[in-house]
Amino acid sequence: MKTLALHQQQLQTLCCCSLLYLTGKKKTLYPLSSPGKVTLRGSSTMAQTVRLGSVVTPLGSSNEVVYVPPHPLSSPSPVLAFFGGDVQNYPEVMSAHRDHKHYVAWSLTSTALLLATKFPSHHILVIKPSRMERKTFSCYDNFVLSNSVGAPTHSPNIQAVTYLASLIVEALKVATSTIGSGSERKCPSDNTCQSNNFISQHTLHSCLPTMSKSHQQAKNVEQTSLRSTEMEYHDLTLIGFSKGCVVLNQLITEFNTISTLPANERNLLESFVSKVQHMYWLDGGHAGGMNTWITTPTILKSLAARRINIHVHVSPYQVLDELRPWIGKECKTFYTTLRRVGAKVNYELHFEHLPPSLFQHFQLIKEFT
Repeated sequence: MKTLALHQQQLQTLCCCSLLYLTGKKKTLYPLSSPGKVTLRGSSTMAQTVRLGSVVTPLGSSNEVVYVPPHPLSSPSPVLAFFGGDVQNYPEVMSAHRDHKHYVAWSLTSTALLLATKFPSHHILVIKPSRMERKTFSCYDNFVLSNSVGAPTHSPNIQAVTYLASLIVEALKVATSTIGSGSERKCPSDNTCQSNNFISQHTLHSCLPTMSKSHQQAKNVEQTSLRSTEMEYHDLTLIGFSKGCVVLNQLITEFNTISTLPANERNLLESFVSKVQHMYWLDGGHAGGMNTWITTPTILKSLAARRINIHVHVSPYQVLDELRPWIGKECKTFYTTLRRVGAKVNYELHFEHLPPSLFQHFQLIKEFT
């Protein structure tokens, strides 16, 4: 049994979302019930997700996006971009998988609905990884170089910033077109298709960002991607969960790069980065042997100088994992360094007095505030 337990722990180390948590000699599978439809706070209107499909940016790269409109509608409305972890996929894909079906409550669409209850005034954009290795490992290749299990290699370029800026614009444009067209879409069993009568195109368009004339006339593709950030929204929230935190780590690496550029190169990038008001790291982890958290002092000092509200929420599943002790150490360095250099950062360890489990790892998405 000791050999079995060790093997099971090794599987959990490889995949942040392995499916069994061992308690003593008995395998315990944590059942998760689907949250189904979610009612937005302060309204009897049922929030419904809209699958935007593959959203293509001017440079040709793309990610699939799940969208929930803001409620109540206002202009401009803030934007929230969420990057999920391993295993998280569309509910029908997870339901068809022998193991992943037990975690369908945390599908991309269910997570989008849950975020809509926490951030009802935001445009919710749940960004699907461009690659799912072995139908399990989330790989955010368009943001950061990733290996076969999604472990990243961070570099000081500006790929993630420029791509995210463009992806948000294109996703909101597709949302306007898709919801307003009333076109039929295949609806899975969880009723997460768009509701043709949920919101009118005119009403949604009034709260979506408007591109400037200079953006529409731009001839250079890269400049078009950046100028698309000159939009009416002024508030962007970024959330990474588990593997999805690699995107946030790459972004802050690039924030530091941007701060070192000449003013004429920096200004357009800063017009987007300045919109970032909140960043949430939710139980970050991946299968690499290091760099789960960014600990480079210059990068963290640069992040602190931007006065972004930084939120760190973790569980024993990651930061108290004896087989991956570097995660807890790096997380502590990340937080303490940020505090030392004057960052606006808060930290919370959830489920502190409970044994580590995957259930708590996923439950963190619901628990964080």
